[in-house]
Amino acid sequence: MESKDATLRFNYNKKFLRWAVTVPGQYDDWVVGVRSTTGKKPLCGFISAIPVHLSIEGRKIKAAEINFLCVHKRIRSKKIAPQLIKEVTRRVNLRKVW
Repeated sequence: MESKDATLRFNYNKKFLRWAVTVPGQYDDWVVGVRSTTGKKPLCGFISAIPVHLSIEGRKIKAAEINFLCVHKRIRSKKIAPQLIKEVTRRVNLRKVW
């Protein structure tokens, strides 16, 4: 993954990504990918969320941490990122987590 102007670049390995995305209590439907029907690399967008427990002023709150939003650089102008955010938010809200 890299930024639009290629000044920031992450190169996560499979082991790290599996660890970060599959946490205890993880919901499989909180991992969302957008696939292409053409091309050599069919995954063109991705976002994930994990459940977290927050303590704010003594109150315990169930929440979701959104992470690993990425869209292939050739299709970033297609407004896929906002759609991915909306979709994972919808799925989190279905589980009554906020």
